[in-house]
Amino acid sequence: MFKFLSHKLLNKKWLNACLLLGIILLVAVASCNPMFKNGALDMLMSSKFDAAMVEQNKYPATIGRSGSCAVDDYADADAVLGRIGKYEDMWNYYMEIDALQKQTSLSLQAGYTQSNLNHRTSFNMTYMPQIEDHVNITYGTSLEDAKTEDGVYPCIISQRNLDKYGLVVGEVFSIDTGLSDAVDSQGNPMKYQIVGVFEEKDYSDSFWYDQLADLDSEVYVKKDDFNDMIGKYGFLTIYYVDHVMLDYSQITHKNAMDTLYYLQSFEKSDKYFEQNFSSVLIDYKGDARTIGIIIWVLELPILVLLLAFIYMVSSQILEMEDGEIAMLKSRGTSTKQVLGIYLGQSAILSAIAIVIGIPIGYLLCKLAASTDSFLQFGFKDTHFYGVDPWMIVYSLAAAVIAILFVTLPVFKYAKNSIVEQKSRTGKVNYKPFWEKFFVDVILVALSIYLLYNYNKQKSTIALDILAGSRPDPVIFLNSSLFIFAVGLLVLRLIKYLIRLIYRIGRKRWSPAVYASFLQITRTVKKQGFISVFLVMTIAMGMFNSNMARTINKNKTQRIDYNLGTDLVVQEQWTRGTYIDKDKKTHWYYTEQDFERFTKLEDSLCDKVTRVIYDDNAVIKAGGEELAGSVLMGINTKEFGETARLQSGLNKEHWYNYLNDLATVSNGVIISSNLAKKYNIKVGDSINYARYSPIASKEKEEIASPSGTVCAIVDAFPGFQQYVYEKDSEGEMQEVERYLVVANYAYVVGAFSQTPYQVWMHLKDGVDYKDVLKALSDEDVNIVQYESVDKDVSEMQESPLVLITNGLFSLSFIIAIILCTVGFLIYWITSIKQRELLFGIYRAMGMSMREINKMLINEQIFSSVLASLAGYGVGAAATTLFVKLVAVVYLPESHNIAISIAVDPYDIIKLTAVVVFMFVVCFVVIRTILKKMNITQALKLGED
Repeated sequence: MFKFLSHKLLNKKWLNACLLLGIILLVAVASCNPMFKNGALDMLMSSKFDAAMVEQNKYPATIGRSGSCAVDDYADADAVLGRIGKYEDMWNYYMEIDALQKQTSLSLQAGYTQSNLNHRTSFNMTYMPQIEDHVNITYGTSLEDAKTEDGVYPCIISQRNLDKYGLVVGEVFSIDTGLSDAVDSQGNPMKYQIVGVFEEKDYSDSFWYDQLADLDSEVYVKKDDFNDMIGKYGFLTIYYVDHVMLDYSQITHKNAMDTLYYLQSFEKSDKYFEQNFSSVLIDYKGDARTIGIIIWVLELPILVLLLAFIYMVSSQILEMEDGEIAMLKSRGTSTKQVLGIYLGQSAILSAIAIVIGIPIGYLLCKLAASTDSFLQFGFKDTHFYGVDPWMIVYSLAAAVIAILFVTLPVFKYAKNSIVEQKSRTGKVNYKPFWEKFFVDVILVALSIYLLYNYNKQKSTIALDILAGSRPDPVIFLNSSLFIFAVGLLVLRLIKYLIRLIYRIGRKRWSPAVYASFLQITRTVKKQGFISVFLVMTIAMGMFNSNMARTINKNKTQRIDYNLGTDLVVQEQWTRGTYIDKDKKTHWYYTEQDFERFTKLEDSLCDKVTRVIYDDNAVIKAGGEELAGSVLMGINTKEFGETARLQSGLNKEHWYNYLNDLATVSNGVIISSNLAKKYNIKVGDSINYARYSPIASKEKEEIASPSGTVCAIVDAFPGFQQYVYEKDSEGEMQEVERYLVVANYAYVVGAFSQTPYQVWMHLKDGVDYKDVLKALSDEDVNIVQYESVDKDVSEMQESPLVLITNGLFSLSFIIAIILCTVGFLIYWITSIKQRELLFGIYRAMGMSMREINKMLINEQIFSSVLASLAGYGVGAAATTLFVKLVAVVYLPESHNIAISIAVDPYDIIKLTAVVVFMFVVCFVVIRTILKKMNITQALKLGED
């Protein structure tokens, strides 16, 4: 049986090779789904933890416990550490995540002390295991090397606390017996001496979950001295804090929800349990659902296209074997046996496809994961994307579906004898189901109706996405439905057009043209499938490319606008305070040397400028106060040379507004939403204020100067008009902000010198990291920075954008392959089936030139029209759906509205492939015709 099936497959080796190609690609795309999904989820998890580390400025996967132990039950440090160890063993038993580091501290509350230098302080006597492995002694000696008088315990203190309390090395402290019970049996107070000062060896060391800056009441002693204090001075309670830093690279899509469950269970059962990453896992949980949906809805159209390709090729094979099947039926072969033959053939092809498809799926996934943008592939770290057991399951499912798509159409042919087959052969051009019942029109109407409803709900959809809700998959699938439905509608219209042209000129056509129209009208059902396939392939290729370009371009434009220049840095400033004679506290800032930045203009930067940026300012207008407004203080000339703004966002070039501001010392530029809200015009005055940087129960205004409005703008570099925050009920809400831009000197004069940002326009080809290194070499302490290149790179590597670029790129490539192969298959098999007809035409006196003309006419009115329609459908889908789908990726309202981006090179690539396809097809057809043996064809007809 296997030998028979093998010979049968080899009999039509090229068609079966194309069928095998389709099944291989189906298996490959299906098998890469779990690999791509799980890799994206792991990448998402890692990015969530990295973002949490930046936001919290602490290690982001920490569990622990804080509490106290009675000395009667736990007599020394080892006993307390043993109790802590049991908790850690329990946590590890359930979560099975390795610990990278841990920070444990045991402390005794000694109370107030008096030093021999008359310093009165209150410190906790703390034992922290392994502390000396993570610190450098900057002055004095270590605890191991310290020598003190009898009865005086040596301790070390951080440099920050030494400076904060004005202490010195060698200072001896005695417990105030009036406020503490820390006395020995003879009533002598406990004493300790500072023997050394230390700093962290590495600020980024995960050991320092609690930073030394937060540990401002601690001095550190040896374990032996700690135990001696407990026994000698009658301490009743040992307090402890334990932090275990887990290896978050071991928290993956497989155990994330289990880990979250255990964290929540620990918190319920133990009120002293602490952790800092359940919010990360909850956030991940919501985004994971979104990623899962988006991967499926982006893969579904290409899977449908592959199944359509498989169906088309198998239909071509069945049509060519229609007579063979009828002959087998007439010779007594049962329907089950015929089905078994084709089931066996498809099973063999599917088995081969699984073996080849899974490795190809692995490579496709790696390729998709390495995209920088649409159709741009780079050498990225793709270690998150590895082989997954579910790839086999998905590939088997794809193979079974492929077998069904190949085998089920056989039912139609397997039921007929040779007589029924001959009678059916004469029936041509009957209407298919979808055409008879206007399914195409119904689907187009449904798609437009869904589009209309979703456009009405666009703002609600955006807020839901910002709140973490998963997007409705129909938003994505509706565009594919539209393309398919309009493809069918176009096929109907092309059919009517051909009939019209045929009737208009049927008495005037030459024999070749007449024969071509006759062939088209008689085989419109057969050609319909390839026509719809061409429309869908070209339209989906266009739509996917335009969708990906739109997302990437708009995200990049918004990043560039939000920052306003290439690099913005914030230096650490020192704030001082003093109290006047009226006991009122005043503050001041000490400005560092700005020339450390301007000297970079010779090498790394084109221009740098100072910008005072305060997003907590108050604007006073119309008798109201608008808190949370944005105030910017700029040097107009420097700012214009450093910042940039996309053209077309304002009524005129933004340099004109800077020129207007430069002419009025107390002038201001305001945002158009502020002007509209209070009907403010150029020449009017407004007031604006800033709050004191000193925290207090009530915010205190520094000053409230008046400003004359010089210009009104719709957009300004660095000004985001909309931000999003949750209300008291936890619902996401949009908050509109207002802008005031004033002269730098006027702002400093009104509010005193305050910290400013330094904006930098870098020279071409300069990496922002080189600038940061140069500043570090100048001892500039940068506490915060933002870079356009960094933000764009992070955007491109974000799981959601990476998935979109990767899958759209793969879809585009696969669609082009299918389009080319499918088109060639159709026309080659069509010519092979018409070999006798062409022989008759030649025998009747028709020249090869006329036959070529006939074929060109067929190509124009079937394939070329369908291809042109594909471009039209792709353009219509882009216009109608791209902005709606982009809301899923760009839900925020912004000064820059979403605009459709079309890259002409994508259209050129697609057109080049289509033209190449037509040329190759015509060359192959001509070659077949030249090799055709007319005598043999005529004899075949006589037989």
